[in-house]
Amino acid sequence: MWWFAVWTVLVLGALACFVLLALHLWRHFKALMAQLSRSGEVFERLDSTMAELDEQFAQRTFTPDLSATEAEREVWRQRRRDNLSARAERVQARRSRTLERWRAIGLPF
Repeated sequence: MWWFAVWTVLVLGALACFVLLALHLWRHFKALMAQLSRSGEVFERLDSTMAELDEQFAQRTFTPDLSATEAEREVWRQRRRDNLSARAERVQARRSRTLERWRAIGLPF
């Protein structure tokens, strides 16, 4: 008789756990479906926005400016020289700081 009571309690406990687990999974499934529905709407809006942007991009025509004056070209060249020299100064400063750190910790460089 005791075994029958023990097995009955175990089976009822297992069924209760199964019901709770199924309820938990059902709620998560419903939340997942709601989220998928919302993301479908977002993707539709994204698709329409991308189509509009593709149309705008197709309407634009880019042409290179080949008729720059010599003064404009010289300004560009000077800007490039300035950028290169500023970069070289930054590299030299970084290397100097690195060398000083190495010397500070006693490396023989």
